[in-house]
Amino acid sequence: MTRVFGAIGIALLVSTSAGGQEPTVEIPPIERKALSLGGYFELRPAIVWLDTSAVLFKLQSSPDDPVETRNTQLNARLQLDAGYSRSWFSAQTRTVVEGGYASSAWSRDASVYEAYVSLKPTPALTLDAGKKTLKWGKGYLWNPAAFLDRAKSPEDPALALEGFVVLSADYIRTFGGPLQVLSVTPVVIPVSGDLNGGFGERDHLNLAGKLYALMWDTDIDVMYLSGGSRPARFGFDLSRNLWSNVEVHAELARVPHAVTMILGENATLTSLEQPATNFVLGIRYLTATNTTFIADYFHSGAGYTPAETERYFDLIQRGYDSLNLAGHDRLLVLARRATEAGYGRMNPMRNYAYARMTQPDALGVLYLLLGASAIVNLDDRSHSLLPEVQYKPAENVELRALANLQRGGARTEFGEKRAKVRLEMRARYYF
Repeated sequence: MTRVFGAIGIALLVSTSAGGQEPTVEIPPIERKALSLGGYFELRPAIVWLDTSAVLFKLQSSPDDPVETRNTQLNARLQLDAGYSRSWFSAQTRTVVEGGYASSAWSRDASVYEAYVSLKPTPALTLDAGKKTLKWGKGYLWNPAAFLDRAKSPEDPALALEGFVVLSADYIRTFGGPLQVLSVTPVVIPVSGDLNGGFGERDHLNLAGKLYALMWDTDIDVMYLSGGSRPARFGFDLSRNLWSNVEVHAELARVPHAVTMILGENATLTSLEQPATNFVLGIRYLTATNTTFIADYFHSGAGYTPAETERYFDLIQRGYDSLNLAGHDRLLVLARRATEAGYGRMNPMRNYAYARMTQPDALGVLYLLLGASAIVNLDDRSHSLLPEVQYKPAENVELRALANLQRGGARTEFGEKRAKVRLEMRARYYF
């Protein structure tokens, strides 16, 4: 009632001051800032319990090295984001500075993850030039159709990734029928010298592209990558909400001439060219209590079989024994070459499952999140478990505890990992 009388009094006052005329109310335009700055700083102390009997531990050690069963680490990360936007021009940068201490040694690195300019001559057309992350694909952890992106971290799939230097355009149109949105994104990615050296073979001008359509309330992408630095490939993905709380997604890539380095029985490393199909099938489900469940199945057509992986592990063991007994390191050198050629990449085998559960405001505590993830190698039944706890005591402060538990039998992917348990604490401050 007090608010009503107050409003009436203000109206009478305005009417009197205006001489009985209807007052003119002007809403000032919202002025957006041209320059934006942000980012975060984090500290990540960690304790790692090592498995000295694992073959991957022996690959990275020598019989003369002191046996270390526990490793204490301290890592720090500073991410700086900056942007400028004015009319048809904008620019974005993202710089990451990392430092760490482990095994009595310091390390540091600074990388520009993104630095590109965008021109928007018309509302339908955008032109980009510079270092950029494309973020293709619909899978949560694996993205076989993300031809121009780096692999995600299993401990934090949402972590920012370093991009590549590209020239790209994006042309978008909207329609009124079943086809609601259509966009075309051609991309040029040169590889020469130090420019995009991590993308693949040098001295190639690679062409890629994506066609996006929103059709019948379904997101659909079709991608391609011309041959050059990497073998040519094409793929697609799609995502659709079956109900308001259920989303399904799929992603597929076909590589007609995939090249895989294979260890032979006679301890030789040879290349095998064959067609490969990689795909992801997944679902996301949100319950009435706001619990989110994610499940993805990943198949890698060019992945290693259990027999091929076991041969790799046996080579490491034989090389370690040879070095220990006779001082010969030839087999270990070959094993390290095989590691770099493909056996050491993340999830190198053929069939995997990923599951994740998160519960915000858990136990009735505001801003407390409980979660757990699991990566299961369906070929050898080994797995990695990642339970976590997050809490935000303030709007710009985030605390997280994460454990990574590797489990599996002998000669399995996760059973032969160098670290069997990793416990990490993270304190992140956003600014």
